[in-house]
Amino acid sequence: MVYLKCKSCGHYNELRSEFLTFCGQCGKKLENNYSEWKNKHPESDFEEFQAEVGVASNGVRISKWTTLKQNYLKKVGRRGVLLTLILVIGIAAVAGGYFGKRVVYGMIYPKLSKSSLYKSWETTVIGRQAIEISTPMHLGVNDKPLIPEIAQLVEYAKSYRNRGDDGMQVEVNMYSYRPNISNDLEVAGVAAADEMKTSGEISDLKYTSNPVIQSGMDALIQQGSFAYRNAIRLAFCNLLLVNGQHRWQIAIRYREDDTIASQAAQRIIKSIRIK
Repeated sequence: MVYLKCKSCGHYNELRSEFLTFCGQCGKKLENNYSEWKNKHPESDFEEFQAEVGVASNGVRISKWTTLKQNYLKKVGRRGVLLTLILVIGIAAVAGGYFGKRVVYGMIYPKLSKSSLYKSWETTVIGRQAIEISTPMHLGVNDKPLIPEIAQLVEYAKSYRNRGDDGMQVEVNMYSYRPNISNDLEVAGVAAADEMKTSGEISDLKYTSNPVIQSGMDALIQQGSFAYRNAIRLAFCNLLLVNGQHRWQIAIRYREDDTIASQAAQRIIKSIRIK
């Protein structure tokens, strides 16, 4: 904040506009007000006045760069600063090639905050054949049209996922297949892996697949990593459960170098229950 110091009483008056003329403490006229300064500097503007005359509350003269920065933030606000940052990073992506892409996708996939492990988690119950899951972020409905090849096999589908830059992506998909459709863990595992391989965004996929018991049911867990758009390496964990014609798929993605997200992912998996 920029101030005008009253020479009569020493009070610091916030210099918010060019109309500040009298001291807010003693009521006396400020000797260094903008109107009188403007008469001596007709070619200059209010921002230059702030830089030349304004002081901080500790009496230190405000630099011109600080004044310009403060005025910029007032004009464009937080959203404008964010858009400017995105534009700068976008230019870096174009100019810097591989390095630029790493910067951009590093912003898209930030690391999970350590506080996520200690705050209260949200428990969500999803679908008619309900699955219960606890996560450090909110999961919302993410229903989307199924591709025709899958839609003709399915009677019911429900999808949930988180939004925003939470440090990891958590998606829960539930399907109920028609009575004449084969549905087992092996098929589910192959389908999940094939979906990743053919996404067009994933390369250098490396993973292991192991049978586990989850919520008293046979399940399959796939864990590994991949290169996302050849720019950043992500880790993932897929949990697949099958019971009759019903299939549940939980997909978790986060940065491979994020140890906090890795702990959270294991905790999410352990929380899953079929109701």
